[in-house]
Amino acid sequence: MNTRTRDNAGIPAADVEVRVRAIVAEVLWVSVDDLDASTPLIDYGLDSPTAIELTIQLEQAFGIDIPEDAAAQLNTVGQIVYYVKDQS
Repeated sequence: MNTRTRDNAGIPAADVEVRVRAIVAEVLWVSVDDLDASTPLIDYGLDSPTAIELTIQLEQAFGIDIPEDAAAQLNTVGQIVYYVKDQS
């Protein structure tokens, strides 16, 4: 019996950070290895159009809804990971 918690898309909770980092890296065109969990995404080039794209990608990947007001508060990889896990 698998006792690991899974999120809405069936991804093990332990893999959420790996998946979030991959999505952020792809949208922002940076290396996953260069992402720091506490560095503001704006430092990696996040702007309004990429913020929208990032939100869409995260919603699709995890099967969650990220309201605009919540998305505006997700400024780091760490905050995104926490939010996604909390929505599970």
